Amino acid sequence: METSAAVRQKRRTIVLVVSLIRRFTRSTVRDAIGSHNIGKILRYGTISVVATVISLSCLFVFYRWIGFSPTWSNIAATCIATVPYYFLNRRWVFKRSGRSHLTKEVLPFWTIAFTSLVLSTLAVKFAGAQVHSISSKDVRGAILVAANFATYGILWVGKFIVFNRILFKAQPESTSTHR
Repeated sequence: METSAAVRQKRRTIVLVVSLIRRFTRSTVRDAIGSHNIGKILRYGTISVVATVISLSCLFVFYRWIGFSPTWSNIAATCIATVPYYFLNRRWVFKRSGRSHLTKEVLPFWTIAFTSLVLSTLAVKFAGAQVHSISSKDVRGAILVAANFATYGILWVGKFIVFNRILFKAQPESTSTHR
């Protein structure tokens, strides 16, 4: 049996560890996102909702009504949703105009989208394998949608940080003067 002093010490250690984790997490998120990006985050969230509605609707339609497998339903849905997701993020969220740069924007964006697609497809495929005994195709379809949604939800913050800090990083203002 532990002494009360040992129990108090364990509690203090746990409180200290939890406090350090909270402080680290809070400062990391604050540094990564920054309060100056609140409007950008809200626009990014709005675009994410639009892309999610497109993707999940397509996923359900391809699986339930067209009869694609869970994997192919997810691939087709993601490819369709990624096109408006790219353009809306580029123009509205990150305020980029002009032509897209193939190697600096388009290819990295599609690489991130493809990586997200692979992860969500694995989640949907896993969910599909788990629900095969459920007789209702509507319920199975809803579970596949939930697996897709959960995967993209987890990736949402990381993609914002990459888009904001690397892919669509704000260009420095030109300091040259015109005479």
